[in-house]
Amino acid sequence: MNRNQQQKYQWLAIFLAMLASTVSFAQHPGPQPRPMASKLTVESQTNTIGADGVPTTTIVSATSPLPAGTSNQLPYVQSNIRDGLGNEMVNTLPSTPTVPFNLIDGAVLTSTIDKTSPKDDLNQFLADIQSAANKGIVDQQKIQAALDILEGNPIANRVYSGFALLHYNGPNKVGHVTLQPDGTYNVNIHQIWYDNHIESDTALLDVSQAVNAPWTITYTIDVLNGGADDFSPFVMYFDDPSLSPPPMPRMPHVAMDATFYPLSEGTRFVIKLKHAPAKYYNLTYTWGWRIHPPRVQVTERVSKTAPDATGVARDLLWWETSVFGPNPRQDDASKQFAISQIGELAPAKRMWQALRSAQSASSAQVAALMADAAISFRDWSDRTHLPRGVQADPNSDVTLFYANNTIYGNATTFNNWNGRGSLFKATLLNGDHFVHGYVNVDFGGSRGWENQFQDSGGAGGSHTFGRTHWWMNTAMPLNSVTVDPASADGQTLGKRRVQITLNYDAPQRLKLYQFDPLHHDVAVFSVH
Repeated sequence: MNRNQQQKYQWLAIFLAMLASTVSFAQHPGPQPRPMASKLTVESQTNTIGADGVPTTTIVSATSPLPAGTSNQLPYVQSNIRDGLGNEMVNTLPSTPTVPFNLIDGAVLTSTIDKTSPKDDLNQFLADIQSAANKGIVDQQKIQAALDILEGNPIANRVYSGFALLHYNGPNKVGHVTLQPDGTYNVNIHQIWYDNHIESDTALLDVSQAVNAPWTITYTIDVLNGGADDFSPFVMYFDDPSLSPPPMPRMPHVAMDATFYPLSEGTRFVIKLKHAPAKYYNLTYTWGWRIHPPRVQVTERVSKTAPDATGVARDLLWWETSVFGPNPRQDDASKQFAISQIGELAPAKRMWQALRSAQSASSAQVAALMADAAISFRDWSDRTHLPRGVQADPNSDVTLFYANNTIYGNATTFNNWNGRGSLFKATLLNGDHFVHGYVNVDFGGSRGWENQFQDSGGAGGSHTFGRTHWWMNTAMPLNSVTVDPASADGQTLGKRRVQITLNYDAPQRLKLYQFDPLHHDVAVFSVH
């Protein structure tokens, strides 16, 4: 987009924001007034180079249209949401006082499964390999078994077979909403939940067949050791596409916890969930509120775009294949190339490297390698601290470390939000060998949120978002904030600082949501 076009769409965004601001809040559940913004979603966003040579992005958020200092909670309205044209968006009422699971289509099917998780087996294999090495034995079979877990190779008698702990296979994780024999539209998604992890076989979603029709996702969820939680897929919708003609970015509208269903360990759940017509669809966050962050995973509309280095708009599948190749699981060479893109300081990569080295090492060397891998295993097990070799910035509220196509952070709360004008500072470190992006989203603080009658049968239900009118705290396009790759040896990290002046009141449920828009999947880190 050239400068004249950019200015044109900035002014168009201002016009739409002013138009929306004339809408009464009493008309809820239609679109809530949009904040005034000179750069599509923010008041200003500038890039400078700090005195220490670190790139810095300074953002002034748009100002909330809600009265300052008042509650940003909206009254519950028992109806579907309407779009900016006044049209009803079916399947957007998550719950009612008498129907807490209003968007679940049919009965939830359950069956008993072996709840052994990848973490359980990997931990045992690392211990067994080290024990054997201490006795002078190199256990090649268990070394390969541990590598199979990390690489996501087929594993007999395990429901987690095929789910890689190394996040190199994004190009293979594309789902398609298709017409079914009964005339409905559906896509199947398989997830595993364990400890603080959610892994999915689908990270990108082609919804093009159901643009004007309601559709469903049939989730198969295997709940393994430590995975008990509430199934709360948070669906984000844009406004009607005619209100933001290309190349203008789509206008933010509404999002909601589509359900809040209790999940128990050792059980497979099959849950079919209803969605509004796909012309509105943005993405779905599936998270477990009982361990959040980092128990979260996203499935995103594949046709969303961001400009490459030459300014050409590229869809999200292109961003995956440009890094990892068109089919990372086509053969071993393709797999090795894709894994090479993951940084050396990523805990999962460090375990993988230790195991690979162990295949040709002496027993004494294997013992030392497994001792090192055990440290990386502990780092991998908890993304709410920075792994070894990564230093926090003492001058930031949170330091985020991109590695293995995910995000580690050193803080899960932000307590310095004392009204409008508060400053949030984040330091971004990139350990991978490709560019990562940064987006910061407001889930209802600026435009309001509405509670819902969700009931999970436990304390988790109190955390539901309900329905929120979301807004962006970073400017468009999606990759307006990026972090350079690490050095070739992975030891020198890419770095950027971000500071945001927050011109709205803090949301009730979650304060700031941060993610990589180019390689989303599990690259998410929030602060409460």
